[in-house]
Amino acid sequence: MTIPSRELKRRARSVLEGKYFFAANTACTLMLYSFFVTLILQYSGLAASEKPMGIVFYYTLWIIMALLGSLLEVGLIRYVYLLSRKEKTPHSPALFYAYRNQPDTFILVYAFRYLVALVWFIPAIWEVRKLPLNLEPLALIRALFPIILLVLAAILPALLVSLPYGLACYVLLDQPYCLAHEALGTSRRLMKGNYMRLFRLWLSFLPFILLIIGTSGVAILWVKPYFHTTMSQFYMEISHQKLPEEPQISIVV
Repeated sequence: MTIPSRELKRRARSVLEGKYFFAANTACTLMLYSFFVTLILQYSGLAASEKPMGIVFYYTLWIIMALLGSLLEVGLIRYVYLLSRKEKTPHSPALFYAYRNQPDTFILVYAFRYLVALVWFIPAIWEVRKLPLNLEPLALIRALFPIILLVLAAILPALLVSLPYGLACYVLLDQPYCLAHEALGTSRRLMKGNYMRLFRLWLSFLPFILLIIGTSGVAILWVKPYFHTTMSQFYMEISHQKLPEEPQISIVV
């Protein structure tokens, strides 16, 4: 019997009860990292470069920074995963866990996942590169409209091709010495017959994405730990892990 998404999310909220402070602090650190990386890259001037080498260097830096940020996010994922398994956890998430434990393997896994997803957004990225500078507001809106359509068209296939590999990070946390292709292969095997379940679970977080947009990113401090904890519950279910039983309290009358 499969556990519905609603129940997985309820369990995730129960796991995070009383632990949100540490998880939200880590989410805040990740958000600040993304903010400063974006700021530095934008002020570098490489984004407006007309030279091919400047453009290549700009996107290469983006990819490197995104992968380094993913290594940091592994610390948050591990923290909520240990909470879900009711194992002993550090007082705060070990943010640099992946930097000390096979960082190359985590980087290869995330690089592959980004590649299979981002390839669908290449037409939109190409159109953004063709936008002329200093457009008037109305002209900019008209120019952005086809780009928005391209992005919307890319979201569904990007999600679908990402489904088989969505659990690779959890596999690496369970088997820290396996290779990247082994973690991806194990994730793909676990996901057989569960694609639509995970897809529906991801879609159930769509209102939270709108909440993040509506709060200018502030809500991500709550949503990111919630999402990763729910994913931990999903992984534990399809990998047939059993939680330690709650201690029984006997009352002597």
